[in-house]
Formats: sequence, structure tokens, C-alpha cells
Amino acid sequence: MLGLLTTVLALSLPSRLPSARIPRAASPLLQAGKQDPMRPNNPPIEPLIINAIQDMLVARDPDAGAFADKALAARSADPDYVLTGEEAALLRSRIVGVGAAAEPLLALLQVAVDATPWVAKFGATKDFGVGELSDPYVRVCRAECMLAALVYFCEGKEVTFIEEDRMEVLQAAPAVAVEAVRKAAAGAA
Repeated sequence: MLGLLTTVLALSLPSRLPSARIPRAASPLLQAGKQDPMRPNNPPIEPLIINAIQDMLVARDPDAGAFADKALAARSADPDYVLTGEEAALLRSRIVGVGAAAEPLLALLQVAVDATPWVAKFGATKDFGVGELSDPYVRVCRAECMLAALVYFCEGKEVTFIEEDRMEVLQAAPAVAVEAVRKAAAGAA
């Protein structure tokens, strides 16, 4: 019976329904995200920063300022969300900070992983960005962990964009590695 009903409906509908063009501003569905009380008004900037760091990691000439400019330009092309001046400055400072402290940050990731035996035991080194950059998963995890370490150790802020177990491993980094990151990042400021 259901098959017959489907066939009748298919034959009675025109092959091409006219589509009403709704202007973008008038569409309530397109504005629903901004009216959703469970969704923040402004999306987080961390994904933009992480993408820029990933690009910077594989670049031949990693000019952190240029990668920050590219991320800012990409965001400004989105008509639904414009960064505030404070967000743009934070995005720029974090990308430049990671660029300036890239080597000490990578060393910190390595010593934090080495100081936590379960990471290697369970084959989770990739989750901390330890491995080959040609692996996209390693690259994104490295970018995330580098940013998390910069935010936590240099800015003294809570990190909410990576899992708690990864943050606990980063917090196990020795003080000498943390100090090297702080010194390198301070040189970028």
C-alpha cells in the first residue's frame, strides 16, 4: 500500500517545483543560530587559530604575522560573524606567540609525553602532536596542544578546547620546558 501511495504522489507532483527565493536577511531559519539561547553569540576563535597554526607548521617560510593576517581575512569574509577588535588582537597574538615559541612548544610536548608513561603505552602519542607532520591527525593535535600550552602557561588562562586528559599531560611538563616556552613567547610580544 505504501509503495502505491508513493507512486501516486510521485506522478501527481510536478517534476520541478518552483523554488521561492528568500532573501538571506528575511529567512528566519538562517537567523536561528543567533537566536538560539544555547549557542553563544560569538563562536570561539580557537578553531581559526588552530587552522592557522596547522598551516604554519607545514609552511616553508612560516611568517606567523602573515598567517594571522590570512586568518583575519578569512573571518572578515564571513558576513554572519565579525571579530571584535579584542578578538582580532587575541587571534593575532596567539598565532604570533605560537610561531615565536614553536621549537620550545614542540620540545614541551615531547617531554610532557615522555613524562607520562601511559601515553606511549596506549599508543596515544599522536593525540599530543608527537609524530610526523605529514599525518593530518598529528598536525591538528600538535596545533591544538601547542595553542593549549601557550594559553595555559603563558597567558595563565583555563583551556577548554582540548580534552582534560590531554591538558593533564601538558601540565606534567617540567618547569624548564615551560620557562623556555614563556621566554620564547615573550620575545614575540
